[in-house]
Amino acid sequence: MRILSSYSIKSVLIVFFITLLIFSFLVMAVETFMHLDSFMTGNLAFKEMAIYAFSSLSEYLMLLAAVSMLFSITYFLSNMSANNELISLYSAGLSKFRIILPILILSFLVTLLFFAFNESIALEWKNFNAIVSQEYFGLSGTQDATDTVLYDEESGYLIYADRYSESYGRLYSPLLLKITSGGVEERIEADYAEYDGKSWKFENARVVRRGEEGYESFSAREFSDPDFQVPGELFRSQNRNLETMEIEYVHDYLERLESVNRDAWMDGMTDFLRRLAEPLGILVLSLISMTMNYSYKKNVLLFSVVQSLVIAVVYYVSDMVFSIAARQGAVNVYSVFYAPFVITVVLGYLISFLGKRI
Repeated sequence: MRILSSYSIKSVLIVFFITLLIFSFLVMAVETFMHLDSFMTGNLAFKEMAIYAFSSLSEYLMLLAAVSMLFSITYFLSNMSANNELISLYSAGLSKFRIILPILILSFLVTLLFFAFNESIALEWKNFNAIVSQEYFGLSGTQDATDTVLYDEESGYLIYADRYSESYGRLYSPLLLKITSGGVEERIEADYAEYDGKSWKFENARVVRRGEEGYESFSAREFSDPDFQVPGELFRSQNRNLETMEIEYVHDYLERLESVNRDAWMDGMTDFLRRLAEPLGILVLSLISMTMNYSYKKNVLLFSVVQSLVIAVVYYVSDMVFSIAARQGAVNVYSVFYAPFVITVVLGYLISFLGKRI
């Protein structure tokens, strides 16, 4: 049994890594050719092209990992069926569950690994891709939030800024007001404010405060208000913030967003649920590949690969369709998380049932 488990895990992992590597190089090549004109116009060297190609891979890695795992398991089991190895194992008294158990455990561990990766290193990787895109192609408009307004109900701070630069963590031309029941307690204007992970530092600040004898004002080259502790992640542009925002800030951000803009909340929640579901696609597609029918009389490898590709296409198309529908309010926003899984599983079992008749 130990030999079978070791053989199964090793075979699946080898094909998985080879397939993932091939798909990754294909994606990087496509991204490079799509921006080839920009590279030539900007006189960028091969090094810059390679850096951008590698950074762009962050947007596709979860998709490539899921498809690679689906293909590797399908390839392994279909080969075992074509070489009559499955029949030999069944004749030896092993059940199908016992044969696929090592692969099931492997799929679960790979899913956990990619989930942890997606919530840590991948976030920085995507931010790096945004910075590289901004530097090489000037695509700052898609990443930086403009005319930013944020109100913190707990502390009573209202802040407005012309622009928030995600790459530098800066608010440009910020205006900060501390509002209480008695009116405006404090007003801060500055050239820009920079977040160091704990507090905001206002550069060339002009401060007006209410005192016992009225308002008093002063200027400071560098000023910090210890009561203003709003994380910089909350100022990110709405078109990408839920894809790269640290998970500990997501709940607070979505709560604020729901209270002021329901439509924007639906967009944000859709992005966040898709982000959580991305690594789970590895496990779901692996389960489907393990339960597929491999008893075709002829061309078992060809039929199995085609079957797996059809299922993968259906999964990602349904994910796209439900995402669009959720943003428009046509379906419950939480269906983005579970509906593509349910549809894919049902389709997988249906194809497996029909395959038994071929």
